Formats: sequence, C-alpha cells, structure tokens
Amino acid sequence: MKNMGKSYKRILLLGIGFILCGTLAAQEQKQDSTEGKNNIKASEYLMPKRKGAEKFHSKRGSEHLFFSVGSGIGYLFNVGGGQTAHGPRASFMAGNWLTPVIGLRAGGEYTQWKQGDTDMHLAGANVDYLINISAFAARYNPKRVFEVIGALGLSYQATIVKDQKTIHSYGLRAGLQGKLNVSSAFNLFIEPQLALYPDRVDNQSSWKRYNLAGSLMAGITYKPAGYTTLTFLKGGFASLAAGTGDTGNVLFDTEFALGKWFDKFNGMRISAGSSTAFLDNEDSGSNRDFNISLNIDYLCSLTRLFSDRDSHVFNLIVAGGIGSYFPGAESSSSIILNGRIGLQGEIRLSAHSGLWLEPRINIFKDRSYRADLQEPIRGTVGLMVGTTYKF
Repeated sequence: MKNMGKSYKRILLLGIGFILCGTLAAQEQKQDSTEGKNNIKASEYLMPKRKGAEKFHSKRGSEHLFFSVGSGIGYLFNVGGGQTAHGPRASFMAGNWLTPVIGLRAGGEYTQWKQGDTDMHLAGANVDYLINISAFAARYNPKRVFEVIGALGLSYQATIVKDQKTIHSYGLRAGLQGKLNVSSAFNLFIEPQLALYPDRVDNQSSWKRYNLAGSLMAGITYKPAGYTTLTFLKGGFASLAAGTGDTGNVLFDTEFALGKWFDKFNGMRISAGSSTAFLDNEDSGSNRDFNISLNIDYLCSLTRLFSDRDSHVFNLIVAGGIGSYFPGAESSSSIILNGRIGLQGEIRLSAHSGLWLEPRINIFKDRSYRADLQEPIRGTVGLMVGTTYKF
C-alpha cells in the first residue's frame, strides 16, 4: 500500500509539472505576440521613392513623331534703340518625343515686320529641346486632355530689307506651350515665345547691344497614325551638326541632313548647310560672308563591312559626295559645284541616337571675284560635330 501511495504522488507531481510548463510557455508566446504587435518597423513608414524615368512601351521611336503648323504675331521690343516692329508670323515644325518627358523639334518660320515705313522679311530656322512639364510633375498619362510643354533652343534669322544688306543673326529662344489634346492624332496649342539676338537683327543699332523679340503663336499638331508602318522609314535617320573650317579666315558651319541605310553597309544622306566666314576688311575691320550649301553623300560603314554585327557601340563611316553652294558677294558665279569626302566616327548612345565627329575635305573650282587671283582648284578642311537620330 505504501508503494502504491508513493506512485500516485509521483504521478500527481509530474502532472502538476507539465501543467506549469505549459502555462509558462503559453504566457511567453502571448507576450511575444503582444510585443510584435507593438513594435513599429521603420521601413514601413519611409517616404516612398519616386519611380525611375518613364519610357514608352514601344521601342520604335518614330511612333511619336509630330508635325505642327502655327501662325500668330511677332514683336520686336524697344531695348534702347527707340525702334519697335511687329507683324504676322508663320511656322512649321517637325519633332519627336524620345520619352514621355523629353523631346526634340526643328523647323522654319517666316515673319514680316513693319517698322515705320520699312517692311522687313525674316526667314528663320529653329531647333528646340522639349520637356513635358505635366508628365514630369504628375507622371505620364496618354489620356490627359491638357498638357504644358516647355521649349528651349537655338534660333537663326535672316533679315531681308529691300536695297539693304541681309542681316544674319543667331540667338537663343524659349517658349511655354499649352496644348489641348482633342484626339489621339490632333492637338491645338497656344505658345508665347521670347528670343534673344545680337544687335541689329532689325538693321538698327541699340546701345544695349542686343535685341529682344517676342511672339504669340497658335496652331495645330498632327501625330500620324500608323506612321511606323511605312517601309521607307526603315533605316532612315536625321542629323544635326555644327563645326568649323580653314579658309584663311574663321569659318562657322551648320548642317541638317536626312538619310537612309539601304542595308548594313551602304547608305545615302542629303544635307543642307550654311557657312559664315568672318573676313578682315580694311574699311570696317571685319565683315561676314554667308553662303548656303546643298550636298548628297554616299555612306559606307567600315565597321559593319569588316565585322558583320549589330551590337557595335562605335561605328566608322566613310562619306563622299558632291554638292553646290551659293556664295556671297565675293564671287564671280552665283553657284559653285564642289566635291567632298569625310570620315565619321559615331558613338551609339541608344538604339535611336548617337554622337559623331567628322573631319572633311572640300574641293571646288575657284570662282573668286578677281579672275587674276583665281586658282584652278581650291580645297578646305573642316571638322563637324553632330548628333544623329534613327527612326
């Protein structure tokens, strides 16, 4: 009996021990759960990070091409010369949105100013960098009805007045465009602009040595639907360049070109450019001679010719062709034919854009004003720096 009583006591003590262990474990688990609920994770309350730069879903950059026509009024402000001018203005622009936020556009414009009894005609060309302020501030939304676009770029103006020398001016300009998207293909816009030029854009002198011009334009923009399905765009490109040359005087060159690669090795480009030579003059000390050129070049990609791969970051291209330029007053001919050859080195920045450097040699028949000083053939050496956009 004693042994049986001791066994019962042992069983009772073991049972009490198990109950106490289970109670303590439950209390610890409950305490841990309560502390977990009270703990605050700092990572859950951090400021949200802004998403990366937005991109179009399509990799075909030409799907976002646009063409704009506008009209309005241009105005020349009085900045110290006592002269103002105003008159109608018209423009045509073509461009492309590289991303939902960043774009480029280029085009030409015509303005007719009235300054007293004098009629002035201004023919110009512009290149602008665009930023979609609405998409930058509030993310890109293709269904947004109203958008604000900022524009900053370079401007060229040729001021033509009857019986006076043509004035060529380069300047900076900025604009702020508000556009109403009426459909996926069309939008209406209003754009005030300001432009800053060196003095005498109106053939008048100002003691402040600069001219300030403004304009208010209204127009329509067309975005071609299905434009990328056109086969002639495949392999196409556009380029813009500036540079210098050696003619015995300081020379500044600009050029705009359109071209196409017919296959991996052979291509062609057609370009229009301008050259401004700063000449020494015994009477006034300095003078400018301006001319316009048109050229067509054959292109051969040496890189792909010797290494048939599409993943090249650097491309070496031989360019050679013929053209013509229309010289200034110091010439006995109104048009001069020339030949040229260049070697272009291009660095690819993306699938659609690149930067390049191209030294050139131009050869032409001498048509200078004095026949007794003419040479049979003359040559110039130049260097152009530019950018290319591939459709």
